[in-house]
Amino acid sequence: MKTQITLILSVLFIFTISLVHAHFPDTSPTNTWVHFAGKLSINNHDPVNGTDEIAVFVDDGNGGELMVGKTTVGSTVDNYYLISIYGDDAQTPQKDGALLDDPFVFKVWSSQYNIEQTLLQNQFSIETAPGLILPNLPPSFQSTQHEQLGYLHLAMSTHLSESVSRRSIPTNTNSGILCFMCILIVISICLIRNRYSF
Repeated sequence: MKTQITLILSVLFIFTISLVHAHFPDTSPTNTWVHFAGKLSINNHDPVNGTDEIAVFVDDGNGGELMVGKTTVGSTVDNYYLISIYGDDAQTPQKDGALLDDPFVFKVWSSQYNIEQTLLQNQFSIETAPGLILPNLPPSFQSTQHEQLGYLHLAMSTHLSESVSRRSIPTNTNSGILCFMCILIVISICLIRNRYSF
């Protein structure tokens, strides 16, 4: 009996852990890149550090998109992102990174709202920083010298009211995962008790 309970709880725990995943897939680094950094705000508030994600895409040359960079907000400094955007590797036949002057498409995923949004030009702002080069607006691939560009701040707006977002607990945040796991454990214990009548 104790073995069955342990097995069920182990399976539930593994299932719950499998829910924790990155929204955007990993990128493949190339031998050329440029770094962008800046602050992200979502509905004029701070993002969820360690969970919200930013990805950058370019045209893949076949009518689709090619992801050339990805990062998690707050991985270096709270509320800020640092992203490596990879250029095309001239040694490969396929396009595997950004070409010179390729315009960037920035996408932000908010874990709190569980929304992915493609940012528009009016959602970017730049800020000068000593020793850093100002990025272009609209952002595009301009360098292959591994340069650090100045601050490119991003502002996401979900158009959801605060009251709606606070009523739900997404299962891809730490509190959501914990809540979901507790519910599964309680349901399992109830089912086991009903079946084996302690």
